[in-house]
Amino acid sequence: MTKKIFLLLLIVTVLAPARSTADEGMWLVNLFEKSIYPQMVKKGLKMKSKEIYNEADKNALSNAIVSLDFGCTGSMISNNGLMITNHHCAYGDIHSLSTPEKNYLEDGFWALKLADERPIKGKNVLFLRKVLDVTDEVKAEVAAMQKDGFKGMMMRRVYKNIENRYKKDTDNEVICASMWNSTKFCIFFYDVYSDVRLVGAPPVSIGAFGAEADNWGWPQHKGDFALYRVYGDKDGRPSAYSKDNQPIAPTRVLDVSIKGVKEGDYAMIMGYPGKTNRYVSSFEVKEKQDIINPIVVEIRRARLDVWKKHMDADPAVRLKYSDKYFSISNYTDYAKWENKCFIRYDVVSIREQEEKELAAWINSSPATMEKYGKLLENMKKGFDARAQFIRNRAYFRDCWTSVSEVVQQAKRFSRITGDMEKAGMDKLSVNDKLFQTELKGADHDLYNVYDLSTDRELFKQQLTFFLKYVSPELYTGALAKWKEEFNGDAGRIADYVFDNSVYTTREKFLKYFETPRTKEEILSDPAVQLAASSSIQMVTAESEKVNKALGFDPEALTTQYGRALYQMREAKGTAQYPDANSTMRISYGTVGGLVPADGVTYSYRTTINGYREKKDQTNYEFHVGARMDSLIKAGDWGRWGEKGELYTDFLTNTDITGGNSGSPVMNAKGQLIGLAFDGNRESMSGDAYFHPKYFKTVNVDIRFVLWVIDKYAGAGSLINEMNIVTK
Repeated sequence: MTKKIFLLLLIVTVLAPARSTADEGMWLVNLFEKSIYPQMVKKGLKMKSKEIYNEADKNALSNAIVSLDFGCTGSMISNNGLMITNHHCAYGDIHSLSTPEKNYLEDGFWALKLADERPIKGKNVLFLRKVLDVTDEVKAEVAAMQKDGFKGMMMRRVYKNIENRYKKDTDNEVICASMWNSTKFCIFFYDVYSDVRLVGAPPVSIGAFGAEADNWGWPQHKGDFALYRVYGDKDGRPSAYSKDNQPIAPTRVLDVSIKGVKEGDYAMIMGYPGKTNRYVSSFEVKEKQDIINPIVVEIRRARLDVWKKHMDADPAVRLKYSDKYFSISNYTDYAKWENKCFIRYDVVSIREQEEKELAAWINSSPATMEKYGKLLENMKKGFDARAQFIRNRAYFRDCWTSVSEVVQQAKRFSRITGDMEKAGMDKLSVNDKLFQTELKGADHDLYNVYDLSTDRELFKQQLTFFLKYVSPELYTGALAKWKEEFNGDAGRIADYVFDNSVYTTREKFLKYFETPRTKEEILSDPAVQLAASSSIQMVTAESEKVNKALGFDPEALTTQYGRALYQMREAKGTAQYPDANSTMRISYGTVGGLVPADGVTYSYRTTINGYREKKDQTNYEFHVGARMDSLIKAGDWGRWGEKGELYTDFLTNTDITGGNSGSPVMNAKGQLIGLAFDGNRESMSGDAYFHPKYFKTVNVDIRFVLWVIDKYAGAGSLINEMNIVTK
């Protein structure tokens, strides 16, 4: 899976030097010293603040923490470039390397020699080196562009100008990011390594044990880890892949503690959380709760059911769809449990109370009245008015966009008609250079990664939803025509398309173009016509109609709301922390159990006994392989056990979100004790609301990781690279 470096820049947030509530907050690592360091020490931290983040000290803890394309987090654990993260962060890479003959998802992958490590195309590992405040420069740039009458995507141009200015004096990658809803701006300097190689990963029966059934749950027993190695040139600097590259020697690596954890122990997490929206209004929460999440759960669950039926019936289909299934199922479950938490904690009412406080503050002065006087009134009006648009957009995204591989392939290839026109070509055939270039330029071979029967059934299902729920004004052309011809029967429409399109199989596709085809012939294919029947532009046009009738854009008001909330809290001296935006953060807390409901109490950690108890060889999610089963029965935990037990996972009350996956969980000395890989179901309101009692992070115990590497994989040489500590 190729991941691109990106940064989510939309953020509505504040940071003030004050105490946090409970252990809430993902704090900017370059500023935490002034905000939460005293509380961290009070909780049990044994490190000086400068030992954690210090741009002048290459040995600072932060230099061992890396971002994987701003999608996951990892940490350096050897002086020979060894890096550890979650198995689910490596899932796409493992899947891309797997074949029916060598299925690394099912069997695991272990490179016991450097020569056996597998390069991962397109993967990047980023080390944060420095952060600079460039607020004054950005504001000056904005003022100059406004004076010149610049229109369009101004901030994107501003960021580019600032980044180019700083790139001149460094070999780092520099990224400009908005902080505190454009109150301040920072430049982040990164070393970006693009020669990253897979070293080791357990099979899914360990790395994803319990899979979807246990997802977002507790107790869990996953061995959710994977190992990569980071390579650089002869000087240890970033370099494109080369057989001559060498493993880098990081300026800081984490010590690996096998002392274990107990309830009440201090714990902290450093990583790159992607996005939170805790300055959200009640209107946004209600919209998500009542419209967006129910649609996501309904449509995606139906899609997953189709995939699962075909995957269970054929291992070859499972290999093709496992990565797609994994990605979709994760957020489907999240949306379900997020809604349950929204309702249980009555987050809408919590935000409404906050809005009453905000209204009083707005009314307290002429200046705030002038700036925000109609904000809340307009937000209510705007969110009511856009409800149908939001519903249509949600169904469009999940029922239409990228659902059928055949339709998407037809849509992508049909764009070649534009290239034909530019080249002055009347016809196109397999023998033409343009045709061959188009095939070679594809990211992957469609016909190796999809199953026709599965795709047909899925599209029938999703088209049924689309025609049932999406306003007829949002589709025209062939779909509108066929809806009438086939009496609204989505199944018959799908069959007509699949029976008559040339894109359903490789053989039909190539044979069709053995005869030179005109642009009109290419565009007349049923799958191409269907794809052209609806578009995001049509959906966007509906939004523009709503905004025009209102006289304002409700989406823009959410930014104003965040600013107003920020200014109110700042004026009152309320402690605040930034919303996550894929920049390095630190959170802290303690190890502890969970009481998720009345009469229910969970321990803070689990053992290998969970594999025995949950084992079900008829259920793919709880299958235990023969080698793992034998090792568990033998009960040889080696030095990784504790008083006759092998502990697998544990809980902390640290604050995390997506992007923190793979983050190191560290003890009071900054030693590695586990990897964050999940949250509990009771914490699923976390994007919008942190519950101080129920929010937990689910972590894999590093001793279980080491046991798998040692006893299961027989890869003791990897452990020999690490600095194992017992105190």
